[in-house]
Amino acid sequence: MLTRKAAMIILALVMAIIFVTIYTMANSPSRVIEAYISEQIATVNPSASSTNPVAQFNHYVTDHQLPTPTVTFNTIKKTFSSREVLASFAVFTYADDGQLKKIHSGTLSFSLTRDLLHWQIHSVDIINDMQLANNAP
Repeated sequence: MLTRKAAMIILALVMAIIFVTIYTMANSPSRVIEAYISEQIATVNPSASSTNPVAQFNHYVTDHQLPTPTVTFNTIKKTFSSREVLASFAVFTYADDGQLKKIHSGTLSFSLTRDLLHWQIHSVDIINDMQLANNAP
């Protein structure tokens, strides 16, 4: 049987692993980007002259009176201390009969670096401007 001291050490190790796992998941590159996008949409007044790519996408959505975009993430380059993540924005609009009417989409590239524990956004570049998709119905 395990002694009381060994049981306490094992319990402490298990709790440390759980803590590190939860912290790592909460501070993932995707979550950092999601928080950045939410912050930019909430705090930046959408303006066509803004140099912030997220603000430019937000301006497009606001200008065209579109619903909130769906954002999907795709990691294209991955090292221990850096990530390149493509964020694809898509807005689907539907006609009254439920048929897909239009698709608006755009893509941003996020370059992230990390120190020991925290991911930080290094740069954001527009890959494809937010626009009406060419093959939209």
